[in-house]
Amino acid sequence: MSRASMSWRKKLIATALLCLLIPSAISMGLTGIYTNNMLMNNASTKSEQSLEVAELYVSNIINNMIHAFNSIQYDSEMISNLRLAWNSYKSKENKTDFFANKLVTEKLNELMYFSGKCYVTIFLPNGLYFSNYSVYPNDLSYMYQEPWLLSMSKQPTNMTSWIGVLDNNVPADADRYPHLITIAHSFKLYANAPNAIIVLSKPEAEFHEIFDKYASDQTMMLLDHKGTIQSQTDERLIGTTVPFSNSSDHENRVVWNDKEYISVNKPLSFAGLSMLSLTPYQVVTGSYGKFFNEIVIFQILSLILFSIVMYFILRYYIRPIIKLAKTAKSVEMGNLNIRSKVTGNDEIGYLGLSFDRMLDRIEEMIHEIQMEQARKRKAELELLQAQVNPHFLFNTLNSIRLQVIMKGEKEIGGVIGSLSTLLRMTINRNNEFLTLHEEIDIAQQYVKLMKFRHEEDVQLITNLASDTLLASIPRLTLQPLIENAYIHGLMQKQGKITISSWKKDHLLYISVQDNGVGIEQEKLASLTHMLSETSMRGENASTSMNGIGLKNVNERLSMIYGDEFTIHLISSKDMGLKITLSFPLSKYEEMKDDV
Repeated sequence: MSRASMSWRKKLIATALLCLLIPSAISMGLTGIYTNNMLMNNASTKSEQSLEVAELYVSNIINNMIHAFNSIQYDSEMISNLRLAWNSYKSKENKTDFFANKLVTEKLNELMYFSGKCYVTIFLPNGLYFSNYSVYPNDLSYMYQEPWLLSMSKQPTNMTSWIGVLDNNVPADADRYPHLITIAHSFKLYANAPNAIIVLSKPEAEFHEIFDKYASDQTMMLLDHKGTIQSQTDERLIGTTVPFSNSSDHENRVVWNDKEYISVNKPLSFAGLSMLSLTPYQVVTGSYGKFFNEIVIFQILSLILFSIVMYFILRYYIRPIIKLAKTAKSVEMGNLNIRSKVTGNDEIGYLGLSFDRMLDRIEEMIHEIQMEQARKRKAELELLQAQVNPHFLFNTLNSIRLQVIMKGEKEIGGVIGSLSTLLRMTINRNNEFLTLHEEIDIAQQYVKLMKFRHEEDVQLITNLASDTLLASIPRLTLQPLIENAYIHGLMQKQGKITISSWKKDHLLYISVQDNGVGIEQEKLASLTHMLSETSMRGENASTSMNGIGLKNVNERLSMIYGDEFTIHLISSKDMGLKITLSFPLSKYEEMKDDV
């Protein structure tokens, strides 16, 4: 026994739930992806806008620092004072000249007056340096040994370099401005002299004050070409390295200090610097996550409610189908008296009504079959009771024929022989098909009987192709046509009846023609129409000897050959009638195979 399968009702409910769940899941997924991308794009756009504004301020500070370099290098008075101080320093064996140094310091303060908080140091060759700030009690001579200063002294002149973040060594400002953003520029006092270096520093606070102006959920920082933080609101991070690339100009999702951020990078045009904005991913998606959870809960509750409602609705609509299924199962077990009694104006109601009507019709057909079988049994019994052995009749006729011949009545004996042959072919129903020459023999016997009966000279002329003599045709095909020609064509008078046969392609053609009175065209058309309708309706013809005629032949051959059988009538008044039959040669073989 096969295992029980899921019922149709459960399949329908499961399908409906799947049709709801799958689109809902896809919709939620696509909504989540789209919303997440939209939030990330909005956060990135906001960060880019903030970076663009901050970049203007940062670039302005750097440009002012570069402008300060130019103010010092290209001020003729400043250069003259520097040369004077340096020459005096060299002539006094590396001892400073107070007057010369004072001129340089005063001019330096004058040039830097409008540059804001700015620390400027000029390092001349041989250890002479100047600044616009007090370094007491420190000595800046150690700066000459800094790697970056040694490197710049050997580089080509007029080079500006990013030094980065340095500690503030000015005692008065160290607590307030602990970190300085520093750049340096090289120049020459004389063409062949060693490089002099201008070092200019700005408090790092001026940079991160720019970053403080933006939302607290956004972190900005200034990075050098190595990714080292140069300025950031959290001073503890200054000097540390950001591990992800700062070369791209688009948003990325990055992980930093065990937190996920949306990063947006904007390169600057100076020294490989860039500005980086970090927005916590949780901040961007936090409100979305809450919103998404609310949607999920709402959809789950809606799904549960819909499932309950759908269950009762489907149960209501499926109940008639289940009732029909139970009725069909009872019918399968043999109970034909049961009815579904399903009604309604919809398809299910129509199905139930049709099913009940079908059962009514089946019961009627069973009753009719039972009655038919009873009638058949009764007819078979009557036939058995009334049946006379055909051989007894034929033997009796032959005995009579011999007695008549022995008495010299050969003509009557021949007529009795023809009658015996015709009766034998009429009573014997074993052979449905005969060869054409056997059918011609029957026709000749029939003509002999007609001559004897009516004492009229009827000539039967045969014009048969030799390759058609063994062709099989339905039994008693020609006799009804000859009878029709004799009675209706020759008007039971003398005349000629011609039978012709030929083959063409796979068809056998047989024509029966008389030279009788013929048929008018209107009657011929009516007869042709009657034969066509009779062929399509398939009406049964009488099987009595006198009732067999043209209609009978048409019906029999139409039932046997179908559309492949044709009958063609040609006639005119006083010109006789020609009937031409055509049907396939192979039909007899097919029917023998079926038997």
